[in-house]
Amino acid sequence: PVACYRQVHISFHEFSQMAIFHAAMLVADAAVEAASLVWMELAMFAAAALIYALFVGGGGVPFSFFPLGAAAGGGAKAGRGGSEGKGNGRRPSDAELGKHSAQEDHKRLMAEWEQAKGLQEAPQLDLMKVLDAMQKLAKSTADIAAELRSALAANPALLAGIATLPSALLRDDSVEMLDVILCILEEHGQEADIAAHAGLMAAQLRRRDYVGVAKTAARLPSEALTPRMRAIVIAAATHRGCLDEVLRHLQQMAVPAEGAKSPIASNVALQILSLAARAQRTAETTHELQRMRACIDAKSFDDLLTAESRRLKCLTACRELLDAGVAMGVPRGLSAYHSMARALGQAADSEGLRSLLQELEADAKNGPTGIAVSEPLALALLEATRAVRDGNLAFHVLDLHRLACAGAPGGKVLCAVCGTLAACDLDDDACDFYEKELVAKGVSSDWALRSSVLTSALIQSATKIGRTELAQRLSELASAAKSGSVGSSGGSAGSGSSSEIQRHVAMIKAHTRERDLNSAAGVFSKLQASGVPLTCVIYNCFLDACVQCGDVERAVAHFDDMKRLNCVDVVGYNTLLKAFLSRGCTEKARDLVKEMNARGLQANKVTYNELLHAKVVAKDRHGVWEHVSEMQAAGVRPNSVTCSILLKLLAANSTPSEVHRVIELIEQIEEPLDEVLFSSIIEACIRIKQLDQLSNLMRRFRQQGSFVKLPAPTYGSMIKAYGQAGDVARVNELWQEMEEHCVKPTAITLGCMVEALVTNGHAQEAWDLVHKQLENEERRGCINTVIYSTVLKGFAVTRQIEKVFVAYEEMRAKDIPCNTITYNTLLDACAKCNAMSRASKLLEDMAASCVEPDIITYSTIVKGYCVEGDVDRAFKVLEDMKSDDKFSPDEIMYNSILDGCAKQHRVDDALRVLEEMKAAGISPSNYTLSILVKILGHARRLGQAFRMVEDLSKENGFRPNVQVYTCLVQACVLNKKLERALSLHDTMVADVGSAIDDKFYAVLARGCLQLHQPLKAIEIVRAAYQLPGHGLAASAKKNGAPVGVEARTLEELVGRLQHGSKAEQEALTQLNADLLELRGFRLADAQGASMGARRRG
Repeated sequence: PVACYRQVHISFHEFSQMAIFHAAMLVADAAVEAASLVWMELAMFAAAALIYALFVGGGGVPFSFFPLGAAAGGGAKAGRGGSEGKGNGRRPSDAELGKHSAQEDHKRLMAEWEQAKGLQEAPQLDLMKVLDAMQKLAKSTADIAAELRSALAANPALLAGIATLPSALLRDDSVEMLDVILCILEEHGQEADIAAHAGLMAAQLRRRDYVGVAKTAARLPSEALTPRMRAIVIAAATHRGCLDEVLRHLQQMAVPAEGAKSPIASNVALQILSLAARAQRTAETTHELQRMRACIDAKSFDDLLTAESRRLKCLTACRELLDAGVAMGVPRGLSAYHSMARALGQAADSEGLRSLLQELEADAKNGPTGIAVSEPLALALLEATRAVRDGNLAFHVLDLHRLACAGAPGGKVLCAVCGTLAACDLDDDACDFYEKELVAKGVSSDWALRSSVLTSALIQSATKIGRTELAQRLSELASAAKSGSVGSSGGSAGSGSSSEIQRHVAMIKAHTRERDLNSAAGVFSKLQASGVPLTCVIYNCFLDACVQCGDVERAVAHFDDMKRLNCVDVVGYNTLLKAFLSRGCTEKARDLVKEMNARGLQANKVTYNELLHAKVVAKDRHGVWEHVSEMQAAGVRPNSVTCSILLKLLAANSTPSEVHRVIELIEQIEEPLDEVLFSSIIEACIRIKQLDQLSNLMRRFRQQGSFVKLPAPTYGSMIKAYGQAGDVARVNELWQEMEEHCVKPTAITLGCMVEALVTNGHAQEAWDLVHKQLENEERRGCINTVIYSTVLKGFAVTRQIEKVFVAYEEMRAKDIPCNTITYNTLLDACAKCNAMSRASKLLEDMAASCVEPDIITYSTIVKGYCVEGDVDRAFKVLEDMKSDDKFSPDEIMYNSILDGCAKQHRVDDALRVLEEMKAAGISPSNYTLSILVKILGHARRLGQAFRMVEDLSKENGFRPNVQVYTCLVQACVLNKKLERALSLHDTMVADVGSAIDDKFYAVLARGCLQLHQPLKAIEIVRAAYQLPGHGLAASAKKNGAPVGVEARTLEELVGRLQHGSKAEQEALTQLNADLLELRGFRLADAQGASMGARRRG
C-alpha cells in the first residue's frame, strides 16, 4: 500500500508540473497575439494619419474627402496650401454627388436590363427599379411601353416579372404606368388582376379621368366587376351624364348586406337623382337607389331640389323628386314645399296649387308639429298664386302664415298679399286689404320706400273702382317716398327702436339666406352707428349670420364683444355651440358649456340636443348616454328632436337595453308625437330589424291617441320591410290602414306593396291591386313600368306564362312603356316555361319600341333555347351578338351553351366553346368545370375529365369545389370505376380547405348500390356519420361535425339491404345500432334524419 501511495503521489506531482507549464505557454501565446493586434491597430492609425497629412494638409487633390469647414488638424480653417475655395478644382456638393451616383445606378440597371432581354430565362432583376430607372432617364410612358413589348418579344420569360409590377405601381400611385402594364399583361393572355384594376379605376376617378374609368371597366368581364368597382364606374358615368350606364350597373349590383354601408356615396346618389330628373326617369332611378340603400342628407337634397326646380321648370319632375326624397328617407321640409310652389307657379297649375295649400292646411292641424308656413314659403306661395291668377288663394296663404307667426305677419308678406290681389284684378279686395291691414298696422309708409310697383298697382286699382281719395293718398305717399321724407299720411308706424331692430333683423336674415355675410355686417354696423339701443335679438341674429356663412372666427370675435357688453343669453351660446360641434371642436364646445353654467345660464333642450347630435355623429355611445344622464339630472325633459337624434344611434348591433331606454324616453315626451319623430321611430325599427317592436309601438300609440297620420312614403318603407320579412298579413294591414286614413299612395309606395306581394308568392293579389288602382282616376298615374314589370316577374317565377302575356298585352294597351328590364323579364318567363316560340315576337316588339337589348337579353335567349334543347339556335344567337360588336359573351352565356351541349351530349361542341371562352379572356369557373365533367363522363372520357379538372383549376387559380367532385364521382360511377370514385373521397377529406356535403356522400353511396357493392355503401354511410368500421380516409379537419347522407339515399339503402343477403342484413343491423348509440337516430327514421337536411332546415 505504501508503495502504491508513493507511486500515485509522484504521478500527481508530475501531472501538476505539466499543467502549470501548459498554462504558462497559453498565457504567452495570448500576450503575443494581443500585442500583434495592438501593433496592427497602431500601424493602421499611422497609415491613416499619413494619408490625411498628404491629401488634406498638402491640398494637392481636386477636392477634400472631409466636409468643408471640418477642423481636422486645422486644415480647413487654417487654409494650409491655399484659402478655402481655391485649389485645382471646385468641390462638388452632396446633392451633385448623389445625383451623379444615382445616374450611374440607373445606367447600370439599364445595362443589366439589356442583357436580360437577350436571355431565354427569367432574370434576377427588380423590374420595379428598372421602370424607375427608365423614368429617371427621361423616357416617356409610351417609350417605356414600347420597350417592355419589345423585351417580351425577345424574352417571353420576362412576363412573370412584369406580372408582379401592378401591386407595386398601385402603391406608388403610378396610374399611367399601371394602365400600360395591365394592358401589356392582357395582350399576353395573363389573367386580369382584379385588385389592380380596382385600384386603377379608383385612381382614375380621383384624377377625374371618367372616360379612363369606363375604358378600364370595359376591359374586364362583367361578372369580374366587384361592387366597389361598379360604384366607381357609376360615379364616373354620373359625371359623364350617362344615366343608362348608371342604371345598368345599379341593376347588376347585389343588395348590400344588412347593416353594411351602401356602395353608392351620398354625393353620387344626389348626382344620379339630378340626372334622372332631367331625363324624367326619377321613379325608376329611385327604385334602384333604394335597392342599394343609398342615403342622401337633407341639406344636399334641398339644394338639389331648389336647383332642379329652377332649371327644369317642370311640375312632374319636381313632384317626382319630392317623392324620391321621401322614399329615400329625406323628410319633406320647407325647402320641398318652396320648390313645389315655384314649380306650380311656373306650370300655372291652379289645381295643383290649391291641392298643395290643402295639404298644408291639413298639416297645420297638427299644431306645432306641422309644417309652419314661414315668410319665405308664404312669399313663394303668393308668387305662385300670382302666376296662376287666382287671387282668392292669397287669403288661404295668409291664414296659413298667421298660424306660423302667432297672428302677426310681417310687412313683406302683407304687401305681397296686397300686390297679388291687385295683380289678379281683385281691385276692391286689394284696396280694402291695404286700408285694413297695411295702413292700420303702419306698414304702408315703410314699404312705400321699397315697393313703388305695389304703390303704382294700388293707385291703378283705386282709380279703376272710383276710390279717388285713396288714389290721391297713395299718390302723395309715393311722392313723399321719392323725396325721401315719408309723412304720416297713410298711417306711418313711427320709427321706434323696436321696429327698427325688427326691420334690420329681417334684412340680416335675408342676406344670410344669400350667404352674403359682408352685406349682413354692413346692415349691423349701420344699425350700431344709428344710436338705436341694441338688444340680444340683433346681436344673436348677426352671430347666427356669421355661423351660417361659415365664418367661425368672426362669430367668436362677435361673441366676445357680446360678452364684453354683457349682452349674451342661452340662444347666443347655443348658436356658437352648434358652430363648434359642426366642425368637430369638442373641447371648445365643452368649455363653452362650462362658461355658460358659470354665468348662471341654464342649458336648455337646444343645448343638449346639439351635444347629443354631435355624439351620435361621432358614434360615441358612451358620450350620448352621459349627456342624457346630465340632461335628466338638470330636470330638462326630452322633446321630439331629442328622441329623433337618439333613434339615429340605434343600429343592428344595439343592445336590447339601449333600445328599451330610447323607447322609455319617447314615452316621456310631453308634447304629442309629430310626423318626423314617428317616421324616425319607423326607420329605426326597420334598421335594427325589430318589426315586432314597431308593431307594438304603433298599437300602443294608437290606443293612447298619439298616432299621427303618416305620409305615403313612410307606409311604403314599412310595407317593404314587412314584405322582406315575409309578413304578408302585416303588409295587408298597413295598406288597409293607409286606405282608412285616406293617404294617397305614390308610385313608389304602390311599387313597394306590389313587390312585397310578389316576393311572397302572391302575384295574383298584386295584379288585382294594380287593377283596383287603375279604376281610381286619381291613382291611375301611379301605375308605371316598374310596377308592371314586378307583376310580370311574379307570374314568371310561378311559371304562369299565359298570365305573363296577358299582363304584357294589358300593359301595352294602357300605353305603359316597356323598358329593357320588362322585356328581359318576359324572355326569362319564356325560358323558364319552355315557351321560346314567343321570343321572336317579343324581340320584334322590342325593336318597334326602340328598346335596345343588353347582355342580359342575349344571355336569357341563349339560356331559353338551351333549356328547350335547341342548341343550334343558341349558337346562332351567340354568333349574331358577336357580329353586332356591341356586346361580348360573358361567362353566364358560355355556361348556358355548355349546359345545353351537356344535355345533348355534344362533346366536341362543348370543347370548342371552352376554347373560344379561353380565347375571349373569360376564365372558367367551378360551375363551368362541373358541366364539362358531366359531358366528358357521359362520353366515357373519364381520364380527360380528371385532366380537365386539374388543368383548368391550376390555370385559373381556383380550387375545385364539392360540386365538381360530386360530378367526378358520378362520372366514375358511369364508367364503372368505383375505386377511383372512392379515392376522390380520400382526396377531399385530406384537404382542409375542401368542404364535403351530404349530397356528395349520397351520390357516392348510390353509386356503390348501382355497381352492386351494398357493403361498400354502408362504409360510405359510416364515413359520412364518422362511425367506426369503414376503410375510407378520415377527415383532416379536427372536431369537424358529421356531414351525413341525404334522407332519400338512406331510405334507398335500407330498402336494398333489408332484402339482401344475411351478411348485408347483419351489416345493416349493426349500422342501425351504431347510429342510434353515437348519433341518436335510427335508419327507420331516415326520412328527414340526415344531418345535412337538418342543417339546411
